[in-house]
Amino acid sequence: MDLTSKLRQLLPQKSSPAPSRRTADLDPYLHGAEAVTPLGPCYVVTRELPLDHYHGRSTLGEACQAAYSQLSRFGPENGDQLRLDETIFLDTETTGLAGGTGTYAFLVGLGYFTANAFVVKQILMRDYNEELALLHLVEKELRQKKTIVSFNGRVFDVPLLQTRFALARLGFSGATGMAHFDLLPISRRLWRQKLESCSLNSLEENILCLERSGDIPGYEIPQRYFDFLHTGQGWLLADIVEHNFLDIVSMAALLYSIETILQTEPGRCSCPYEAEALARLAADGGDLPLALRYLEKAAELARDDELYLRIIRQIAFLLKRLGEHRRAAVLWQEILSLAASDLASAEELAKFYEHRAKDLYAARQVTRRALALAWAERSPLVGAFEHRLQRIENKLRRQAAEL
Repeated sequence: MDLTSKLRQLLPQKSSPAPSRRTADLDPYLHGAEAVTPLGPCYVVTRELPLDHYHGRSTLGEACQAAYSQLSRFGPENGDQLRLDETIFLDTETTGLAGGTGTYAFLVGLGYFTANAFVVKQILMRDYNEELALLHLVEKELRQKKTIVSFNGRVFDVPLLQTRFALARLGFSGATGMAHFDLLPISRRLWRQKLESCSLNSLEENILCLERSGDIPGYEIPQRYFDFLHTGQGWLLADIVEHNFLDIVSMAALLYSIETILQTEPGRCSCPYEAEALARLAADGGDLPLALRYLEKAAELARDDELYLRIIRQIAFLLKRLGEHRRAAVLWQEILSLAASDLASAEELAKFYEHRAKDLYAARQVTRRALALAWAERSPLVGAFEHRLQRIENKLRRQAAEL
């Protein structure tokens, strides 16, 4: 007996009456259709958006035509350059937010670009016994692509689907070896300093310039689905399907926004937080001169004292790594003029005077001030400054003796 035949035995027998919720008419609310698979039926909603459709401040056509040559900078685990014709956007709606074996993915949204449109296919199980059919269709769609784009999918959606496939004794081969671009950690690396939250709703509002109206909160979705299971009222699912649809479309728009920012040259940056993030990416990639140019632009754009201080601290650190110690010393002096209690900068400046400039008097002056602050703040650096001051005093005594 082949695997499909064995799995069919797990489905309800034809002689068993179907629950009333299975006969609920969803078409007036969801505008989809029942799909019949070798493992039983489920429900599928398919929608297409034209490429000239605006989602936020850009069109889907702009997202479709972008090159996506920069995303691999976020790490080798993401794969090589993203090819949009081989990419599928994935998002699930579940019976719980914690995951685990008791959590079902009752709705799986899948989006992809064609030559003329952005297609969103949403696969719904109207009852628990339609899960095998849902998984069958998800596997079929994934097999046609090589890359997954998700929002927190590496941590939540894909592991949950893997669990559901395993419990159903089905392989999840469709995702095996697929590159995965998870937009949540990527977004955090770009905007965590700029935004209080990097939730998808926050990114829609602040990055995509898009505001949803009447959207169902994510935490209400599980209970709404349970209400549908108990009543069979199709209208209960309409907001959930729309929420999932918008999530998928927003991921496509967000992917384009991320790629656009990654391609921005230092001189064309208009946001200090983004320039700072791009500097960090450049430094992680080993291009310190490029990182320095991004940080210098960020400092130029900064209008907040705290932000400006954070950026020039990074510039000084990079200058030190590049061997430009005198330029770094100028910045450490500026930092101390703005934030006298910055002991780390004081320590670096003292090191410069002692070892690079060979100005022991200046080194002693900086170290004494820093030591007094360290004592006042009960800093763990007290011992280091005491040791440094003693060494400088010894050098000065030897220097005086030689005269």
